[in-house]
Amino acid sequence: AGVWLNVAFVYIAGSLRAAGYEPVIYDAMSHWHGYDEIERRIRDIKPDVVATTAFTAEIVDALKVLKLAKSINPETLTVIGNVHPTYCYDELLKEHNGYLDFIVRGEGEVTMVELMNAVSSGGDVSEVKGLAYWQDQVVVTPGRGFIKDLDSLPTAWDLIDWPIYTYKAMEGSVLAIVSSSRGCNQQCSFCSQQLFWERKWRGRSPENFVTELEYLRDTYGVNVVMISDETPTLDRNRWEKILDLLIERKVGTKVLMETRVDDIIRDEDIMW
Repeated sequence: AGVWLNVAFVYIAGSLRAAGYEPVIYDAMSHWHGYDEIERRIRDIKPDVVATTAFTAEIVDALKVLKLAKSINPETLTVIGNVHPTYCYDELLKEHNGYLDFIVRGEGEVTMVELMNAVSSGGDVSEVKGLAYWQDQVVVTPGRGFIKDLDSLPTAWDLIDWPIYTYKAMEGSVLAIVSSSRGCNQQCSFCSQQLFWERKWRGRSPENFVTELEYLRDTYGVNVVMISDETPTLDRNRWEKILDLLIERKVGTKVLMETRVDDIIRDEDIMW
């Protein structure tokens, strides 16, 4: 069917760059790159830090990438985050501490910046919230609260390698994955998201979100977006305002999304 981007890269890289660092986004999975290509890229870039993301299906290969980075240069700092490491940090650090330096638990934008600041300045990483690391044993710092103002997060859309993303929702389309909110307050028995997000929900402002869609359209030709949110329509007033702005500003971008059936029933009067 094709591949599409991981929007987490856009936020993590955006936050690091805003803090004065020089991030590089390398989506090896979407390039269909094997380890020979990954090794060449690491040797070419010569990064100070290699950070990767991993849900459970990706964890084995993500760890291989970090081990490869350490074998190329033992001084390279290695970091891993996302859902699987957030909960399995104890197992990962006990088994892989020879090449795994830090685990970011929970949301990564602020934690990654503070970790880089501490490392680059010779500061105390134990004061950085949301970390786990190995120091003769597993060390876990206090948890970090959720980012309250999602509108404040910088993005790095210009670092995305747009041509490699080949999923076409319709002929001639350019697709972006976007995030308008984070979290979910539901209790679906099959879903791990209620644990990761602690059944809390935060939404970007309608104006901020729609302005981003206009920027993606005008700058990169994006005419279809897939909303990655767990439940984008939770706040009826906010969602209706987003729809109103899309109409008023003649954005023209088509939207793909998943949401709850009860929200669809609730919004019957505005489904048109």
